[in-house]
Amino acid sequence: MGLFGNNDRLNTARYNLEQYEKTKPADYQSKYQGQIKDVMEKLENMGDFDYDPDADAAYQQYKNQYTRQAKLANQNAQANAAAMTGGYGSSYGTQAGQNAYASTMNSLDNVLDNLYSQSKAQYNTEKSGLQQQLSGLQRAEKQDYSQYQNDLANWTEGLQYKKNEYDNAYSAKQNGWQNFMNGALQVAGIAAKILPLFFI
Repeated sequence: MGLFGNNDRLNTARYNLEQYEKTKPADYQSKYQGQIKDVMEKLENMGDFDYDPDADAAYQQYKNQYTRQAKLANQNAQANAAAMTGGYGSSYGTQAGQNAYASTMNSLDNVLDNLYSQSKAQYNTEKSGLQQQLSGLQRAEKQDYSQYQNDLANWTEGLQYKKNEYDNAYSAKQNGWQNFMNGALQVAGIAAKILPLFFI
């Protein structure tokens, strides 16, 4: 390849390198960080499980209902006891009324246990769902970032190849120019030796 052929090779290698540099993958942009942050905040805001019956509207409704029923049971038990004793109040009637009241209110404890269990199950289901969602988002993020790193590594490898091509073309041009100059100097040296012979 002549001196000018080396020049063409160098220009082509330079152009290829410049074009390739433009194909560098853009900086990594996460598609999931916003969603991950939202889910993590939701999990953090959930805190530990805590059930407050006074803040549970359903429990308050049951409590009011059972309290009314317990008072009514108390009154009925005392009325029945009074009827059995000829209409006179007695400690038996009072005790019967208190027993009826307590029996009805004990049923409210069962309702409270059920509401507590339902609330805890709902909390656990919501927390588990958020944890699964977070895990899925984190896996997707890791996979995307890993793909980005692979793409960048492949691009970097290609860039090195293009730089090597350019460096080789540059070296070939330099060697070609050096060879040309050496050849020219050799010709000039031979000419310097031969020409004086013609003028003897």
